[in-house]
Amino acid sequence: MNQLSRKYMVGLAVMSGLLLAASFPPVPTGITAFLGLVPFLFLMESMRSTWQAFRYSYMTFLIFNIFTIYWVTGYDMGKDPWLFAAGVAVILVHPLLFTIPGVLFYKVTRHLGQVVALATFPFIWTAYEWLAQLPSLSFPWLVLANSQTYDIDRIQFIQYTGALGASFWIVGINVLVYVLIVKMGLKHWDFRTPKFYLVAVALLLSVLLPASHGRYVLNQKSYHKTVNVGIIQPNIDPYEKWSSEPGARMKLLRTLLTAYEALGKRKELDLILLPETAIPFYILEQTYLPQKQLLQETVNRVGVPLLTGFPDIQYFTEDEAPAGARKLPGDSGLRYESYNSSMLVLPFSPQVQVYHKMKLTPMSERVPFIEIFPFLADALSWGVGISNWGVGQDTTVFTLPGKDYGRPIRTWAMICYETLYPEFVAQFVKRGSHFLAVITNDGWFGKTSGPYQLQRYTVLRAIENRRAIARCANNGVSCFIDPFGRVSQATELYTKTTLVGKVPLMQETTLYTRWGDWFARLCAFGTALLIITMFIYRKQKRL
Repeated sequence: MNQLSRKYMVGLAVMSGLLLAASFPPVPTGITAFLGLVPFLFLMESMRSTWQAFRYSYMTFLIFNIFTIYWVTGYDMGKDPWLFAAGVAVILVHPLLFTIPGVLFYKVTRHLGQVVALATFPFIWTAYEWLAQLPSLSFPWLVLANSQTYDIDRIQFIQYTGALGASFWIVGINVLVYVLIVKMGLKHWDFRTPKFYLVAVALLLSVLLPASHGRYVLNQKSYHKTVNVGIIQPNIDPYEKWSSEPGARMKLLRTLLTAYEALGKRKELDLILLPETAIPFYILEQTYLPQKQLLQETVNRVGVPLLTGFPDIQYFTEDEAPAGARKLPGDSGLRYESYNSSMLVLPFSPQVQVYHKMKLTPMSERVPFIEIFPFLADALSWGVGISNWGVGQDTTVFTLPGKDYGRPIRTWAMICYETLYPEFVAQFVKRGSHFLAVITNDGWFGKTSGPYQLQRYTVLRAIENRRAIARCANNGVSCFIDPFGRVSQATELYTKTTLVGKVPLMQETTLYTRWGDWFARLCAFGTALLIITMFIYRKQKRL
């Protein structure tokens, strides 16, 4: 390969990576996603070996990752070198997963031809995005569907297919654009060629049909009863709040409860939200009984249920302990797991409802495969001492009294990163959640793209399940999202504020809620058949 052609390859990789990155929030349009894979397809057309396809795929998606999730290293390396190192590792490792569809596309092109490869590429890509959500290393931040959260009139169909159906749609349009450019550029087709009209009509319908469906859906009004939800965005420094001084902890709790009490004076409120780990100590432990009593007494006095994030802890004997559980100091023989948790505190109720976070951020919240390498639990930890959370095993859906509604009201608060898992979220809607909440703490990442991206991705969960969402963030962005993905009252980053909004209660379930990632599974099945066909063809060709 000469120098000019190498520059050409690198240029295509960089162009594709930048176009994809430019389609993600906070850029308020996802239009470049529909062109982002076109240079990549030209690039794969030029590959001459599997190794070359792997290298240039990695280069393409490394550029994509760097410009989209640069913020995972944290905005202040000096405050936590471990967070910085973990972020760098994510940026370098994550593009390796993206090489899978690229290499497979190259293989299919080589053995079954370009027509088959192009026709099946949307299936390959969708199957990859679905499978990439399954293992411990999953980090589904850059699912292509996540680029479309500002254009909600075009993605209402994900109530049937889930977000991965939107990824299929995006890749399909990229393929159609690529085919038109190639065929017209090489003068294989002109405006009189029937195949040109076939592809052009397919492209036009791919754009118009989702938009028409979306406008129709958005004109429908199917809201039922509502609950009044208050959101407290306390804007507390996420590093400083983990102080180990008992006096500092009580001071922080009093600050939070003062904000809660002030907001709770609005007697019409049915629920108030505090963000992820708003209470940064094991308040349910006997050691913190005064703090727990103060919390319950305040909720009793205000009379409004409080849903807040906090860390929880469980103790195990050596025989009962899950892999990765830490040893208690001394010779007690006990082990423990800490959990990133949420709890619902009801007025005059001794029973606190608790949920332990089940989807944890790789590296930052839990070292992947720590079950196999438990010694890493003590070897690696954040500077703020909250790494290696345990994986929750419960499926708690919180129950509010709902005395004004004739029946109990059920909700679930996804914690931060859990927002990224469509089928996981749908399971809690299927269990009866009438609306959803999000509690999160994005303050680690400064005024970067990260907090805006996670906030916008929540739009997809609302549309998929037709559930309204109240989002409470420590430093922002807090907001309300209706069942059709429309965002209201979005706050600014790093501001102390409160919100009050009416949140619709929904009972109907969507096709996606009931069936989950059925469409992605069909794509995975089709991709598996494609791989089998390719191997059979290769074997027959060798005979």
